Amino acid sequence: MRVLVTGASGHVGGALVPALLAAGHEVAVLTRDAGRLADRPWLPDVRVVVGDAGDDDALARACAGVDLAYWLVHALDAGPGFAATDRAHARGLARAARRAGVSRLVYLGGPRPVDEPLSDHLRSREEVGALLLASGVPTAVLRAAIVVGAGSASFEMLRHVTERVTVLPAPAWVRTRVQPVALRDVVTALVGCTGLPADVNRAFAVAGPDVMTYADLVRRYAAVAGLGRRWFLPVPVGNPALAALGIDLLTPVSRQLARSLVESLANTVVAGEDDLAQLIGSPPRLGFEAAVREALHPSGGGQTSS
Repeated sequence: MRVLVTGASGHVGGALVPALLAAGHEVAVLTRDAGRLADRPWLPDVRVVVGDAGDDDALARACAGVDLAYWLVHALDAGPGFAATDRAHARGLARAARRAGVSRLVYLGGPRPVDEPLSDHLRSREEVGALLLASGVPTAVLRAAIVVGAGSASFEMLRHVTERVTVLPAPAWVRTRVQPVALRDVVTALVGCTGLPADVNRAFAVAGPDVMTYADLVRRYAAVAGLGRRWFLPVPVGNPALAALGIDLLTPVSRQLARSLVESLANTVVAGEDDLAQLIGSPPRLGFEAAVREALHPSGGGQTSS
């Protein structure tokens, strides 16, 4: 197929492009700055469209001649107006895709907790997914929680905080359940969407096999990394602004992005189905420890993304 990858300089997009090329697809990428792709070994093998995700002309050029478009961009670290920006960008993609005759959209969004009020971050991901599903172009929305891979903002938060802090504050959300997924398995699912039946227009959960609490996440990461035991000090109330400040000081994740992610920690993010694996015939997914080992020794680099 002829496919478009947006967000190719991010950790997911950067891993997806070579996987698509290896599967025999023709790949175009949309990027604001071609220089950010200069060190990618696959660069000579793709069509590069330089432009902003909010620019209708750039989106039209990127979607020209494309069968399937991957939407991997978001404005989460752009400040308080990120949700409106993400909605506007998604509508722009939908318009460009319809006009260009794109036959499928694939969006990597966030999980959808059941019967819980959503954080601003997860609500925005849900809104973008709904916009694309209603776009008139068949869409697959992949809902993933923490992506365990080098460059993932969630994983970099986990890695740097666990490595640098022995005793961590423990508000109530450390007991929230989460189902992380390996970057390799996210890429497999995204590539598999090229073979979905033409009439499929729905969201799918994409998750690894292990369900745990955030406290378990820290302890199990520490064990794999050989860091020794990590301890938790109960605190009565979690302060997202204070936590974001600490993450900003300890990790490469920006304070704005960290705060958005911290506010999502109260949401239970456990998959309720695994229908996509059955449709695309994907192999068994990596367990958490194996995913961490692979993330600590990645084969390629990537920019921080959620």
